[in-house]
Amino acid sequence: METAAFYIRTSNEGGLPSREEQLRAIEHYAGANGYTVVASYEDIEAPGKLLFHKPQLKAAIDNIKEREEWQVLIAADPRCFSETESARHELAHKFSLYGNRLECPDREWDEFEAGMKTYRREMSGR
Repeated sequence: METAAFYIRTSNEGGLPSREEQLRAIEHYAGANGYTVVASYEDIEAPGKLLFHKPQLKAAIDNIKEREEWQVLIAADPRCFSETESARHELAHKFSLYGNRLECPDREWDEFEAGMKTYRREMSGR
C-alpha cells in the first residue's frame, strides 16, 4: 500500500471547492486507490498563482526532498496546487525529480507528467 499526503487550498477569491468538499473528495479518492494518508498540508485562503504564497505546499516539497514520508500528494482539484498551468507543470517536474507524484480525482499522475513534459519541451525550444 502506498502512502500519500493531501493538500487543501482554499481561496477568498472563490472558484475552489470548500475545505470540506475538498476533504471528502480526497478521502474518497485515497480510499478508492488504496492509499494510506500519512500527512496533510493546508493553505487556507491562499492566493492561487505563486508558490511562495503557499507555505504548506512548500512544506510538502521539502518533505519529498528530505523526509520522504509519502509518495503521492493528492488534491481535490488541480487548481488547488496553482491556478496557472505552467506552475502546475513546474510542480510536477519537481515531484518527478524525487520519484513522487501529484494526483487529483480528475487528473492522475500520467496526465500531470505528460503535460509537464510537453511544457518543458516547448520551453526548451524557445
